[in-house]
Amino acid sequence: MPLVHITLSNVQARADTGATMPIPDSVEGAADTMQSGGASAQSSIVADGPVLLKARFWTIAAKGDVWVKFGSDPLAAADAGHLVLANQPRSFAVTAVGEKVAIKDAV
Repeated sequence: MPLVHITLSNVQARADTGATMPIPDSVEGAADTMQSGGASAQSSIVADGPVLLKARFWTIAAKGDVWVKFGSDPLAAADAGHLVLANQPRSFAVTAVGEKVAIKDAV
């Protein structure tokens, strides 16, 4: 049952050239810390709003290997979605308004 920390952040910082810098803002939009288990569990965070006006990214940091699935009602399962390895945070761009994330132990 690894600890999994999930953040949803905007990416809007600008370089001197005006280009968007590929790094999340220092203040997250939302955060949730969960214990992963043998069954799929959804985070309480929802990428909401009528339109995604800014680039938003999920970041998943896990203390153990976990399966991650995104969608309107995601179900994390082996061999589906993304595998996030222990102590190797991964970031993913939000695909749609109303998107959620689900996690499950990878054993």
